Amino acid sequence: MRVSWTAPGVRRGMLLAHRVGAGGGNMKNWMLYLLLAAMLPVSAASAAPATEASVRELLEVTKSRQMLDQVYGQMESMYADSMRQAFGESMTEAQEARMQRFTTRMTALMKKEMSWDVLAPMYVDIYSKSFTQEEIQSMLDFYRTPAGQAVIDKMPLVMQNTMKAVQERIGTMMPEMQKMLAEELQQKPATPPESP
Repeated sequence: MRVSWTAPGVRRGMLLAHRVGAGGGNMKNWMLYLLLAAMLPVSAASAAPATEASVRELLEVTKSRQMLDQVYGQMESMYADSMRQAFGESMTEAQEARMQRFTTRMTALMKKEMSWDVLAPMYVDIYSKSFTQEEIQSMLDFYRTPAGQAVIDKMPLVMQNTMKAVQERIGTMMPEMQKMLAEELQQKPATPPESP
């Protein structure tokens, strides 16, 4: 962190240290005040927080809303695939219908509770608390470049491939997880130790 020696907090500390020194205080006190003044978080105070307008602009430039819509499109098939893996290949028609109803209801709930109208204000709040205006501006500058646009345009594909890879990994773990669950359910509950 760079400390500006002309910042108000440092100037006040130096003035205070000078007064203590001039008033007959010892050198240790003077050095302590100077050290405390130098440690003041003056650069953080001088950094402007991100504005709502700049965060909303960043969300627009990064096509966050479109990405969210694409995630919803992938979510339904992801739920269906997960349920098929959980039930195995031997699903009856009734189970298939129940799974489809569940998937449809789950997707509708996600779209309602995590709609853009719900998430956008949350993003604005989080970004405003997390980034300075300068940092948001630097991100805007990057995402407007060809490389930045490539990141934005290819991120849905990255997310899709990631979800597919994770889903496959979970699929290979499923038999072991089911076995562990069955073993746990077959065990008798442990009796708590008697207190003395």
